[in-house]
Amino acid sequence: MTDTATDTTSEATTDGGKPPFVSRSVLVTGGNRGIGLAIAQRLAADGHKVAVTHRGSGAPEGLFAVECDVTDSDAVDRAFKEVEEHQGPVEVLVSNAGVSADAFLIRMTEERFEKVIDANLTGAFRVTQRAARSMQRKKFGRLIYIGSVSGSWGIGNQANYAASKAGVIGMARSIARELSKVNVTANVVAPGTSTPI
Repeated sequence: MTDTATDTTSEATTDGGKPPFVSRSVLVTGGNRGIGLAIAQRLAADGHKVAVTHRGSGAPEGLFAVECDVTDSDAVDRAFKEVEEHQGPVEVLVSNAGVSADAFLIRMTEERFEKVIDANLTGAFRVTQRAARSMQRKKFGRLIYIGSVSGSWGIGNQANYAASKAGVIGMARSIARELSKVNVTANVVAPGTSTPI
């Protein structure tokens, strides 16, 4: 399903000065549990068409889910195709999938460092690049990244995680500058949470 029409609904307003509600096609990566699930459930309750990704755990109740490992470009493409068939091109992407593998600096292996970078930063890049195709054609898109205070301030024993989240912040800033001309925004949210990562 491809929609190449320009989205102008964000410019229209009701008499109250607020734009009318438009149900969007939303994908929340890692939306099967924790903060991703809470985000997905809220967006669905607000009336949006919401899909979530998982890595084999199955679909949360009431949500459309696709299996996807964000470290695998082919899996990302397959997941997007499934979502597009189910609810149309992704208009809002919440890039939430991620991992942590904390260790003292002198004990952190390259493998542990690269695993976190690949999932949290390169994974965010993969899903963003795939989502941006239809967003640019439609001239509408919202890219939302789940960051961390670790990416801004650093936290001991988290050199890999902090680097991945700092990278997401820089990537989002660059993407925001590049895609703003086609009405695609990119923002990072760094919430505090007591849910599992």
